[in-house]
Amino acid sequence: MAALSEVGPGESVEVVEVAAGRGLKARLEQLGIFPGSLVEVLVNNGGHVLIRARGAVISLSRGIASKIFVRRVQQERPAVEGLSSAEHRP
Repeated sequence: MAALSEVGPGESVEVVEVAAGRGLKARLEQLGIFPGSLVEVLVNNGGHVLIRARGAVISLSRGIASKIFVRRVQQERPAVEGLSSAEHRP
């Protein structure tokens, strides 16, 4: 488990815990960030953390991102047309 602020760009993660007060938890839930939700990190360069959650692009401060704990998830590669997923080579 890691804080969202520690996840690199291009990684997909599942939210495990939001260690915040009631108000912030409620706001993050409205944005689609809650335990069990999937999030993709778009930018994490030391400033704000830009993510995609439920199709929306959201900018989080590093402080807020450090209160969201996540686990990395395996991304399935899309099959190449004409090949089964077993035949698909990277």
